[in-house]
Amino acid sequence: MKGKIEPESMEEIHRIREKIYSETKNMTIHEKLLNISKRAEIFKSKYNLELKILKNENPELAT
Repeated sequence: MKGKIEPESMEEIHRIREKIYSETKNMTIHEKLLNISKRAEIFKSKYNLELKILKNENPELAT
C-alpha cells in the first residue's frame, strides 16, 4: 500500500511543477517575483497563516 501512494504523490508534484513552469517560463524576473508573492498571499489566506518579518540586523546586506 505504501509503495503505491508515493509514486502517485510524486506524479502530482511533477504535474504541479510542470504547470507552474509552463505558466511562468516566458515571464521576466520581476513578473515571476510578483507571481510568487501573489501565490504566497493566496496560500496565507487559504490556510489562515501569518508572516513574521525579521528585522534586518545588517542593512548593508539588503543592497
